[in-house]
Amino acid sequence: MLLRFSLWLMLGTLVLTACQPDLESGPLLDFVGGSRYTAYTRIINTPADTLTYKIFAATTKAQGSDTADAPNLTNMRVTVTYTPRLNPVDYIGLSVPDLYTRGDTLVVFNQKMRRKTFAFQNTFSTRSTSGRETWKFEATDEDGNTSTTSFRITLRNADSTLAYHRYTVGLQAPRTFTSRSYIALLPGLTFPRYIGSQTDSPGVPYSDVYGLIDLVYLPGAANSIVLASPSDSTLSLSTLWPRDSTKRRTTLLRSTNLNASTFAAASSPNDLTTAYNNGTTPTAVRTETLVKGRVYAFRTQDAKFGLIYVENIITTPIPAAKLQVHITK
Repeated sequence: MLLRFSLWLMLGTLVLTACQPDLESGPLLDFVGGSRYTAYTRIINTPADTLTYKIFAATTKAQGSDTADAPNLTNMRVTVTYTPRLNPVDYIGLSVPDLYTRGDTLVVFNQKMRRKTFAFQNTFSTRSTSGRETWKFEATDEDGNTSTTSFRITLRNADSTLAYHRYTVGLQAPRTFTSRSYIALLPGLTFPRYIGSQTDSPGVPYSDVYGLIDLVYLPGAANSIVLASPSDSTLSLSTLWPRDSTKRRTTLLRSTNLNASTFAAASSPNDLTTAYNNGTTPTAVRTETLVKGRVYAFRTQDAKFGLIYVENIITTPIPAAKLQVHITK
């Protein structure tokens, strides 16, 4: 009999939802438990924390001896909804109804398939702004039955009342030279190469994801790293990206002579704008090779100014850049 991952049943105080009252009516959908994985609702206090989940799906009949007659799984869909909003609140001209009556939902994964079982593991960066993010998982079989489950992460960020947004994030190297990993600077979210994957429709991107990305991680020789704007004409990107370069966000970058102390002291929108205007190099759509301790200024397509301090360049076990970011709200 197929192992049923039902760890949360032992944790009565934790909130998980599974819309499958009759196990014969839809796929089995469950989280893999363990110290490594997030499988339940929780509260965290670290902005842009790194968590991992693993979800397992199987057609119900595939658990018994009648696997030949069991319907196949046909689709796995993963979404995340950020409430009240994805981006930090701008206290200038605050409109409470607009900011708090809706959430922002992103499609993380949506793959068609034809198989009896499926497992999906994802390491993700949590939100860097105060609020909730609700991860929802849906498995559908060829009989049209759908099972769902979810968990919620709540972040309490003590910096929420600052006039600018700040966070520290780790941007991991992509698995291969031709794949990419990404960062959206204002919300402080990092994305793996398969974000918004729609393998059944090559070349059709999810604009709600790709429309957020400000910088792309470019790996080089000897674990070197360059950050580039998606609009960089020399950048080779997946076919999932919009092919029209005008639909790719443009982030302008400049080197600075700031250090860790002067970066930390840049604590207002005016400081961040001034640092960009006083950059030591002309504006470009990519950085030089990142160097630990260097500070780079940027201007996003939405005219948000900010600074990136390269806190560390990690080479093992997985190459990554640990970045501190200050950005105007």
